[in-house]
Amino acid sequence: MEVCIVNRVIKKLNITMIIGILAVWVSGSLFHFVYDWTGHNTLVGLFFPTNESTWEHMKLAFLPMNLYGIYTWYALKDRFAASGFAILLGANVATWAIPFLYYTYMGVLGFSKMWLDIATFFVAVLTGFAVEYHVLRHAGHESFVLGTWIMAIVDFVMAAAFVSCSYGAPALGIFAKP
Repeated sequence: MEVCIVNRVIKKLNITMIIGILAVWVSGSLFHFVYDWTGHNTLVGLFFPTNESTWEHMKLAFLPMNLYGIYTWYALKDRFAASGFAILLGANVATWAIPFLYYTYMGVLGFSKMWLDIATFFVAVLTGFAVEYHVLRHAGHESFVLGTWIMAIVDFVMAAAFVSCSYGAPALGIFAKP
């Protein structure tokens, strides 16, 4: 009986993760164009990429991962005590995987290719969901309350940084338009 319940919970987790990956891939890809579609609306630019910088491309993972994370949390919170921590960690890992992967491949190859940039986004999202899945599967009944609060603060700081740097970015490489 208990094995059956565990199998149903894991099946629900697997389906939730697969749908999430696809949803974030599609929405993140579409989000790339929202700023242009709205005629460069200033408010939209706070949340969607305004240019081709690496920093702005991090928004492609951040917003969709967090939005889908709300659904995931409601769907899984009763079965996985660490769901808040796992979701926030996964969103931040996916967000920061974008510059990590981009600058790694640029450092190795010495040049940029659009198909590699696109692949970077897809791999970053997979990485974020893999981390989230791993935590959910292996956390047991631990709730990670302190970790959840820390990740929520990190997430909030990231959101504030995206908003504040959208139109007033510092003169650093990650903010530079290629």
